[in-house]
Amino acid sequence: MNIYSYTECTIKKMNHNSKNTKMKLTRKEKEKLVRKQDIIEAAIKVFSEKGFYETSVQDIAKIVEMGVGTIYKYFKNKDDLYYNAILYKFEGFDKLLSEKLVDNKTFIDQLTTIVKVWLEYFDTNKAFFMVIFSEWANVKKTMMHGLKIRIMRKMERDSNNIKLLIEKAKRENEIRGDIDTDILNSIITGTIRDVIHRKYFNMIKSDSATIINNIIVIVSEGIMKERKENL
Repeated sequence: MNIYSYTECTIKKMNHNSKNTKMKLTRKEKEKLVRKQDIIEAAIKVFSEKGFYETSVQDIAKIVEMGVGTIYKYFKNKDDLYYNAILYKFEGFDKLLSEKLVDNKTFIDQLTTIVKVWLEYFDTNKAFFMVIFSEWANVKKTMMHGLKIRIMRKMERDSNNIKLLIEKAKRENEIRGDIDTDILNSIITGTIRDVIHRKYFNMIKSDSATIINNIIVIVSEGIMKERKENL
């Protein structure tokens, strides 16, 4: 799976911020960003295998083949690494979804892609996201407060993007114009989040392909049987 490059994102942001001064990142600065990405990826691997509580900075240093002191040059502590690792994964999701939506034409095509990317991305990264769900309380409250705000903003952006797709589909007569945008949006986003949550706690046994197909069929065709005329 093609995941987002944390380094690429950071370079673009820094280059954008330096436009007014017509400055670009130096080779040394780019090397530092690559090293930071390597540390995050090592942290993700260890967190996924051992969990947050059992992981030490020494464990991460061993994987990335760096000294502990070097890691502390980039991250304040283990909590800071955990925070950045989660953001890294969510940024990966955003980039992947943007890439997959490029060639989609119809509302159903776009919706299918959204559901598919959500389920497949979280399937691929199941071990890591299980750590988020199960060990949230072990991270410092100040760190989690900031992370919760970031995640809530991301969820709000995702929701708004789906609302825009719904409104576009209504204007182009792909779906009924009398459908309430907010309610349909809540049905779609709520279903995706609930399925992901229950799936990763083994509360739902269907494979992702079946889940995707069922969601799309229900949204596009409804749940009522066709009424026969002249009964």
